[in-house]
Amino acid sequence: MSGHGAHERAVEPRRRRRLGLAAGALALVAGIGAYALASSSSQAASAKVQSGASEHHAASASGSTSTSATPAPNGSFTTPAGTTATIASLRGTPTMVWFVAGGCASCAASIPAVAAHFDQLRATGLRVLTLGLYGDFAPGKKGVGELLTFGQDALSFGPDAASNKSATRPGWEWGMASKSLSLAYDPAGIPDQYVLIGPRGHIRYRSSVPDSTMGALLAAAKQLGTHAQTTAAVQLCC
Repeated sequence: MSGHGAHERAVEPRRRRRLGLAAGALALVAGIGAYALASSSSQAASAKVQSGASEHHAASASGSTSTSATPAPNGSFTTPAGTTATIASLRGTPTMVWFVAGGCASCAASIPAVAAHFDQLRATGLRVLTLGLYGDFAPGKKGVGELLTFGQDALSFGPDAASNKSATRPGWEWGMASKSLSLAYDPAGIPDQYVLIGPRGHIRYRSSVPDSTMGALLAAAKQLGTHAQTTAAVQLCC
């Protein structure tokens, strides 16, 4: 019995070592599998983001001009004073309605770009209305405050920070879009989209990323301003 017990005691450490090695191997395989799965998921997510960014950038390369009378969807937004205004109330003045989000890098770049070309845009008769996308900022007046802070920060760190001192100026309005307004103009919730609305309330041009499409935006604004002046002249004389 003593010899058998000695044999068992000698075998036991080897058995434990084998079990330990087996457990370690299983843990290693499981770890490699988890890493591969996480890596695959990360690459898939990254590819999806890059694909979306590429599609968004491609869409921003050229806008679309509407020659038909496409009515601009109505909807409400909150002003910095906390009052409610509507898209319909903008009629009478050509307006750029532009949707932005706080975590949007292209928006942060586009705000200084619009500021740098603001005088040119205003010379065409265009008014700029920058709206925070619903759900990205707090609702109502608090959200407008967050939006203005985002806009001011973007101007402060922009390339022309010294000349672009204030986000609020005559002809550049800010507001917080309601849920229905955001869905009507930007159902996918992709920020940095904009439309140009004529004085009679029709969408005449749509595009995205003003920082990348400023030349086309200026041309469309000039065309819209000329169209508005011609229409006004016809109404006066005829």
